[in-house]
Amino acid sequence: MFKHLHIVACSPRSGTTLLHEVMVTCFKVDKHYDHELRFNLVKAKAGQIVITKRPKDTMYMPAVIDDPELYVIYLLRDPRDVIVSRHGKDKGMYYSNIRLWRELQSYAREIADHPRFLQIRYEDFVSRPDAAQEKIATRFPWLQKLHDFSEYHKHAVVSEKSKLAMNEVRPIAPSSVGKWKTNLPRIKAQQLTHGSLTPDLIACGYETSADWEKMLDGVEPDYSRSRYPEKVFFWSRLSQRINALRKVASYRRTRRLRC
Repeated sequence: MFKHLHIVACSPRSGTTLLHEVMVTCFKVDKHYDHELRFNLVKAKAGQIVITKRPKDTMYMPAVIDDPELYVIYLLRDPRDVIVSRHGKDKGMYYSNIRLWRELQSYAREIADHPRFLQIRYEDFVSRPDAAQEKIATRFPWLQKLHDFSEYHKHAVVSEKSKLAMNEVRPIAPSSVGKWKTNLPRIKAQQLTHGSLTPDLIACGYETSADWEKMLDGVEPDYSRSRYPEKVFFWSRLSQRINALRKVASYRRTRRLRC
């Protein structure tokens, strides 16, 4: 058996690339991949520690978390910062939206209490990286520390794909936290499209009331499109469901062969 630590998230643009690069730099890892890999495509030898990441794989985790070789880190981020983020390779388009954030967050809630599942808040990770590292090491004590997370940039060897997603290799810092406040038109449009974010924000500890919504008064909404659709229609959702069932079935077959 090997140990597979898979990093998933509430959405793309939630910090998984940074966390993955920090993990493979600061912990002893036998195998990892340049950028993203779906959970069911991992191959490793007995006794190895493998770290992978793919934000949207959160949707599969409730169906496969019973695999004793699988460990999951879920990165939660303020949805307001997620939905105003743009990807390094396409600055002209917003990447995610509230619809996708809510869907992935709902899957994470299903397994929140599982012993091989750990939620890390992006804001905590970038503000207190060494504390986040301690939390990870405590939950997964088989990880061997090589460097402090706060020193990651001094030791990192990052792939070109990861550099593109992160823009550059630099010290971990909370500089991207709260950027939504400079893009209120996007927030206003997303709320008008998907409904108030306040219940989500209160549930996740980002707000205590709806007072923050007063910032949106008089703001002209920006309905620019997202990389992911604002709505998934019946046939597309059915196709996604069938696809997911196939991937989970394939994963289970592979697991039985390993056993």
